[in-house]
Amino acid sequence: MKELVQIGQAKIATPSKLTKGVGDVAQFILSAKSMVDLAIENIPQAALPWAGVCVGLQILLNPAKATKANLAGITHVVSRMDWYCALTELLLKEDSIEISNETCGAVLRQLEEKVVALYKALLLYQMKSICSYYRHQGLVFLRGLVNCDDWDADLKNVKDAEETVQGDSDQYNRFHAKFALGQLIEDAKGMEGLLGDIYQTLREFASLQKEMQLDDIDRQCRWDLRVIDPKDDMKKIEIKKDKLVTQACKWIFDTDQYVAFTRWSEGQPNRGPCRLLKIKGFSGQGKTMLLIGIIRELESQQDLCTPGITYFFYQGTDATLNKATTALRSLIWMLLVEQPHLISHLRKKYTDSGPALFQDRNAFFALCEAFQRSAPVPYVFYGRCPDECDPTKPGREEFIQLMAISLTLTDKVKWLVSSRREVDVLAKLQVLDTDSLHISQNLVDLDTQIQAEHVDAYIDHKLTVLTGKRGYDKSVMAEVSKEVRGRGRYTFLWVSLAFKVLEACPGRYAVRRIRDMPSGLAAIYDHMMKRIENSMEIDPQDCKRVLVGATLAFRPLSLSELAILTGMPLDITATAVDLCDSFLITRDETVLLFHQSGKDYLQENFASRLQPAGAAQGHAEIGRRSIEAMSSVLKRNIYELDYDSELKDMSTPCLDPLAPISYACVFWADHLCCLNGQSPEYERALADDGAVHKGKHR
Repeated sequence: MKELVQIGQAKIATPSKLTKGVGDVAQFILSAKSMVDLAIENIPQAALPWAGVCVGLQILLNPAKATKANLAGITHVVSRMDWYCALTELLLKEDSIEISNETCGAVLRQLEEKVVALYKALLLYQMKSICSYYRHQGLVFLRGLVNCDDWDADLKNVKDAEETVQGDSDQYNRFHAKFALGQLIEDAKGMEGLLGDIYQTLREFASLQKEMQLDDIDRQCRWDLRVIDPKDDMKKIEIKKDKLVTQACKWIFDTDQYVAFTRWSEGQPNRGPCRLLKIKGFSGQGKTMLLIGIIRELESQQDLCTPGITYFFYQGTDATLNKATTALRSLIWMLLVEQPHLISHLRKKYTDSGPALFQDRNAFFALCEAFQRSAPVPYVFYGRCPDECDPTKPGREEFIQLMAISLTLTDKVKWLVSSRREVDVLAKLQVLDTDSLHISQNLVDLDTQIQAEHVDAYIDHKLTVLTGKRGYDKSVMAEVSKEVRGRGRYTFLWVSLAFKVLEACPGRYAVRRIRDMPSGLAAIYDHMMKRIENSMEIDPQDCKRVLVGATLAFRPLSLSELAILTGMPLDITATAVDLCDSFLITRDETVLLFHQSGKDYLQENFASRLQPAGAAQGHAEIGRRSIEAMSSVLKRNIYELDYDSELKDMSTPCLDPLAPISYACVFWADHLCCLNGQSPEYERALADDGAVHKGKHR
């Protein structure tokens, strides 16, 4: 269309100039009309012809005006046509407008109708102009004389259509912008909700990461806090000792003290508080096994209404298990295993200090603080035999003080303890201002009257084990029963030692052996030592070396470790342990002291029964043999590992070359320290050219 317009304009270029020239002449003459009118104003004869000339000039001016109006109009129309073609692509292109509202769609359709009307006006003007260009110009001139085409009116129609489109489009755009803004606000709200969800997710993720980090810290804290698992230790004690038959410990469940102790609910009439139960008795009366029976009973009754149970067994025969700090670490460890949230009372100090929190000289007091903060949790704590606790501070006194503080701090904690008669825990607690707890009413005293029936039940059980063995007929069994019941004096340990003698004794000599055994633990230990000294199977001194090693060692020893400390072959060491079965017992290749009372006897009679030079000489010999063993066994890369091996890939060989000297590697210096620097061997070993110095540089 634009090309046709251009060709048509070129075709009429000359006629247009002529028409414009005629128009210019007519316009020039008409411009002088006022002067002519003034000149002929008084000449009537000239006025009429002049009026006709003016009318004619006006008519001659019309074609020029029409041509001029057409040229101006077609220029406007063509330029606007290009503009609206480009604009319509954006204004009405559906791909660029998201029509999600029916009203918007209806308005857009109406706007489209207005744009179509505009296009019609624009095209009509152009087509009319093209037709005019291709007519005979004389005819065009004549049409111009009478103003037949009226180009101004046509241009006005175009401009009116433009104004309509512009006004409607502005209105539509305002409406659409408002709608789009509302939609944008809705989308923004949705995005805000989505961002909120993302933020919450990120917070939860950060919280989870923090919890995972705390879980790692808490897990490491429990690992570093752990010394032993008291549950496993209780199983070991049960295996080590003769397990009491049910009848031997069932009686305590019917005592008033136990019934009051296990009453968890408050508010019962005529019932005072009972938060401490103490079992008191002589050595060998079965306190430990009785308390294990109580713990088993309490564990079997645990439910949502009863407290948790945590416990620790002091063991004077093991230097690693007779410390107050070790006991407290174990009690707290069991508490955290069952109540993990309580680790919050320990976490900050552990984060600041690491494993040193449980190992330095103030570990007991730091743990006491955490223990007291967690005290409101309902729990039964059991401490076996505080009398076996090392008195070195912090020791027995500090542990009893902790018990007293926890009892006065909250009514949700109960303590179950046992001790020998010579250690009066109740008196110490009363001194520590716990009189209001009526603790004196919560004592179970294992006197002979209480024990008689239960020791008899234990004897009946042991007699059934002998039934059927060589020489143990009814008459022999009756004599053995009579002698044991008459001489046992209601002591489980004496009965256990007596039947241990009978295990390897034919029935023919059983009664004689029992009669040879004196009453009382001290006397029977003297009797057992005489048997060892009169042994003909191996040299009695070898048995005494084994007893020295087991008594002075800071922890239970394996057979191979004991052989190193005694300087004897492994087979001789094993035989000596068997001959000392009244003092020693072997469990899973580990040599254990049979009972604390046996260790007490050996320590009290060390010089007279084991080594005249005394315990210091025994420590010196153990220290010397430890250094010699380390010097002969230790070497660089003893496991022959690759130098690029990682720790996770390392494992202990089946035949571990370090196993026999593991005790020596850890405790050699402890034995030398027991000499207080008074032994020449001590000084020689630690000299610059001594065995210790040489061993360090192997």
